[in-house]
Amino acid sequence: MLYRKYYIQDNFRLGDSGTRTIDVNIQEPVTAFWIKFQCVNGGTVNKANLLPQCVSQIQLIDGADVLYSLSGQQAYALAAYQLGQMQENIFDESGTDPQTFSFPMMFGVRLGDKVRAFDPMRFKNPQLRFTWNQAAINAVGANGFLSNRLDLTVIADVMKRAVAPTGFLMHKEIYTWTSAAAGWEYIDLPMNYPYRGMMLRGVKANTVWHWIYDQLRLNCDGGQYIAMNLRGWDLMNWLATLLPIFHYTHCFCVSDGDTIQCVLRDHESVQLEVDAAADTTTLYTNAGWGSGAVATRTVGAAGAANMKMYADIQGRNPFDCAYLPFGDQDDPADWFPTLDFKGIRMEIRGGVAAAANSLVLTQDRPY
Repeated sequence: MLYRKYYIQDNFRLGDSGTRTIDVNIQEPVTAFWIKFQCVNGGTVNKANLLPQCVSQIQLIDGADVLYSLSGQQAYALAAYQLGQMQENIFDESGTDPQTFSFPMMFGVRLGDKVRAFDPMRFKNPQLRFTWNQAAINAVGANGFLSNRLDLTVIADVMKRAVAPTGFLMHKEIYTWTSAAAGWEYIDLPMNYPYRGMMLRGVKANTVWHWIYDQLRLNCDGGQYIAMNLRGWDLMNWLATLLPIFHYTHCFCVSDGDTIQCVLRDHESVQLEVDAAADTTTLYTNAGWGSGAVATRTVGAAGAANMKMYADIQGRNPFDCAYLPFGDQDDPADWFPTLDFKGIRMEIRGGVAAAANSLVLTQDRPY
């Protein structure tokens, strides 16, 4: 078998917002699409504004059949869990510097999986579709992204002469909701294909992730089988034994007292190093929810405005996403057998009010 990488889209210049649809005109199986957005910060600064936050939807579709559908933040987090490490990116707040958002849209248990891959020949009109808005966080301009500088690249990782795959992993957002403190949310889950994993995203400022999810219960056949019944705190403790601690670098621009926003949103450890500013010290106020105030002191006085700082960050839950694996992730026979049941419902009790939540499923879909 031979591997080849083919540009479906090569640094295509996008507008500041919009939707772009790209035909997938390939005949061999694809183990992944490597997707990259790149833009340039405005002339002053671009604080707490990363490209994954500006991409609202990434899809692979075949007419009305949705094969992959995630936001930029969900896509980045899921790829990190699949790879076991953070994908290399430029997360930089400095004026005039570039930023990137890149990740693989994977279809198998691992890259190069010959059994599970995307086979374009099994579909009538496969297309990739992207929706974005550079002004989703900060207005386009000096304190955001520059106008008319966003580029999109898509590379197909093709397995030439591969045996036809038997199926692929399908990743989709199933449900979104806003939490109510002590209120239950009941989510009827699709049962057409087995579950390899579930990803939950819970977003609320200044809130530890496990506070958002007070209790999580996976209820099958009206209570005849409870596959999971855990509090958020215990769930995170369990996941800490299974999933890696992630690591990445981030370049912040900080004025004394600024609150920085990390990609890793749970139990983060932040090591800051000031760029080209002698006799300067920093103090990060860590509360374990992925953000905190930074105090800067240069020769005992408050540091200059927008000091450039490089951060080495470790932690969990990229972009507030926690991944729940079902069974041995390398053994499809061990994944959650949906066809064994007549009804599957996720029941979640909120620990706080007004958190923005979403549920993503990874399903094993045969051809």
